[in-house]
Order: sequence, then structure tokens, then C-alpha cells
Amino acid sequence: MAGWSVSAADGARALGTLSAPGFPDPDMSSTRITLPPPMVGSPRRRRRWPYVLLGVGVVVGAAVLYCALATAPYYELLPGQAQSVAGLITVPNGSAHHESGRLLLTDVEVDTMKYLQFVPAWFDPNATVVSAGELTANLPASEFDAQGTVDMSESQLIASAVALRQLGYSVPEHDVGTTVYVIQPGSPAWDQHALQVGDVVTAIDGVPTPNPQALVAATRTHQPGDTITLQVGTIDHPTPGRAVSLKLGSMRTTGGKVEPLIGIGDKSAQIASMGTQPAYEYPFAVHINSDNIGGPSAGLAFTLGVVNSLTGGQLTGGHIVAATGTIHPDGTIGDVGGVAQKTVAVQRAGATLFLVPSQELAVAQSKATGKLKVMGVSSLSQALQDLARIGGHLGAAANGPPAGAGGHSVPYDWQDSPWT
Repeated sequence: MAGWSVSAADGARALGTLSAPGFPDPDMSSTRITLPPPMVGSPRRRRRWPYVLLGVGVVVGAAVLYCALATAPYYELLPGQAQSVAGLITVPNGSAHHESGRLLLTDVEVDTMKYLQFVPAWFDPNATVVSAGELTANLPASEFDAQGTVDMSESQLIASAVALRQLGYSVPEHDVGTTVYVIQPGSPAWDQHALQVGDVVTAIDGVPTPNPQALVAATRTHQPGDTITLQVGTIDHPTPGRAVSLKLGSMRTTGGKVEPLIGIGDKSAQIASMGTQPAYEYPFAVHINSDNIGGPSAGLAFTLGVVNSLTGGQLTGGHIVAATGTIHPDGTIGDVGGVAQKTVAVQRAGATLFLVPSQELAVAQSKATGKLKVMGVSSLSQALQDLARIGGHLGAAANGPPAGAGGHSVPYDWQDSPWT
């Protein structure tokens, strides 16, 4: 008796066999029934996709969360604020309340960045992204902020002296010590918590140290391991200060000689030179409130503000004028950072004239639009001349001497090391 079979559709593959009892074929083989394979996309296979999608979602979500919360080693520079200088300056018989027009200083907003912020920063024409190393030299945030405070304090002292000299006042000065601007990690000053950024070292064991040369000489009369007594003040009040004990460490110079080490430097120690901290003898008190702004870039604005307060408040000729730039004791103006962002800030504040360091004129002009005019200046006298051209009344500043001699800190070139 012939066998029988049930076949799947053409092209189907056999999945198994079934025997039909009682129907053996002549060859004694079992009758075979060929079954179709499972349908493509069967429920069993489709049920895997939700788990795959869930896994992908978890990974993407975790990545987004990390980018939103993790701090990147970069900073974002954005336009800050532009505020009137008049309310920050107090002088005897000052005329800030009679000010015609406004004199503005400006700053830059510096924000730490999350990784997720890189995308919007990339498309923001007023934002600049800089690495932490470029901005802070990889210093701890606390030390970087302290350096900004030191820069601002020095800027205020110099601005007051330069303004008063421009008005014809005598402002004697003398060196009082060395400002601590950097503390070397792992040094005695660091490990013993003896000093902090902004301190002014005026003496060692009773021997005056009015400049870095004297400080180095006094230190090198001792041996590593000796305990010395430092007389330490602040930039605003360098004397009489406080007594600080410190056990000297040691360092090996490039010539192989072992010298005693305190572990401090000033800001120029990063380029192997140091300057001195001067004390100014003002004819009357000048008080400048920095309003929690750090850095030296408000020096020109402060200088013009003091002049304006002592000359009747008509320095801007009724215009809204902004200024940025460091100020040096000889009246010259130095460059600053963030000029692009500052230009946007003063423009938003309604300024019609922006005085910037000459070397940064092109950057400011690239951001200036509308009624804002930008002028590059290299000295206080040039800035005053520019203000006179727009109708500013200079008063005694027009006839006074330029910022007088003095205040030039002669760099001390280190032959062995920028540290002491």
C-alpha cells in the first residue's frame, strides 16, 4: 500500500516528521508529514525588541545625564555687566552726584561649563570657550579668585595715584615689600599654611625686605630647616602686619646649588621675574569699591572716575562712555581679556563711546554696531584728549602733569629660580 504525505508550500523547510501508524509503505519507511516553519515576526521574536529599545534608552539617558551634570575643564566667557563708576568712588567734596552723562566700567561673565553646554556655546556669537589651563593656569579656583582680588586691589591703588598726579597732586610712593601672588604646592608656605595670596612680606627676622631682592638676600642668610619669622601685611595695609613663623625648606637651583625655600612668588614669577609692592601717600583718602569684581581691567575706568569726581563730573560731556584697560603707574594702559564680550555689554548698556587698549581696537570694532564708537588708547593723557573731543570738560586734568615718574618696579631677573 502506497504511503501518503502532507507537504508544505513550495520553498518551506521541513521542521520535523510524523509517523502514520498502520500505514507502512512498501519500503517499510514511515509516512512523513512535512510541517511549515514559524512565521517570520512571530510573537516570540517580536518580544525581544522592547528590551533592546529599553537598553538603548538607558545608555542614551545616562550619557545625556552625565553631559548635563559633569563639569568640563573649560570656561565660557559671556558679556557681563556695565555699571556706572560714579557710585563706586568716594573722595572729599566729590561731584559724582553732579555727573553729566555716565562713565561705565564693564566686566566679563565667566562660567564653568558642563559638557552639554558646548552645543549652545558653539552657536552663540558672543560666547568664547577657553580651557581651564588657558584661563587659570590650572590653579585651584580659590587661588585663582584670590589672584583676581589682588589684581583689583593693586588696580585701585594705582588708579588713585595716577588720577591725582594727573590733577597736579603730589603722591609719593615707596617700596614696602613683595606681594604673594603664587604659592608653590608642596613648599613650606603651602604645607605650613603660613601665607596666602595677597599677603605682603615686609621683613624677615626684623630685617626689612622692601623689594624681592632684599627678600631673597634675607632668606639666603639662612639654611634649609631654619625657622624664620616673617612680618606680613596686606596690600591695603602692609604695615605693621602680623608675625608668621615658618620653617624653611630647600630647593636645588638650575646650577645645582641647594638654597633655602619659602615657596612664594608674585605674578611675574611665572616668567622668572618679580616686582615690588609700593605704598602710596595720598593727599587725602580715595576709596574705590570694586563691587565684587576681580582682575585689573577696570584700572582705566577707575582712573577716569577719580578724575571725573574731582573735576565737576563733566568729563564725558554728557555722553555715556565706557572704558576698559589696565593702568600702570606711569599712566600707560595695558591690554585686557574679553574685549569682545565687554563690547557687547557696553553696547547693551547704551554706551556711545568705548575706550579700549590700542592693541585690542580691532577686536572691539568687530563687535561694535549701531551708535557705539570705539577708540583705542595707550595712555591716560590720550584718553583724556579723546574725551575732550566729544565735549568733555577736563578741568585741572588738562593742565596737570602726566602721570609722574615713580611706580616703575624694576624687574628682578632670577638667575636660578623664580621661587624663594
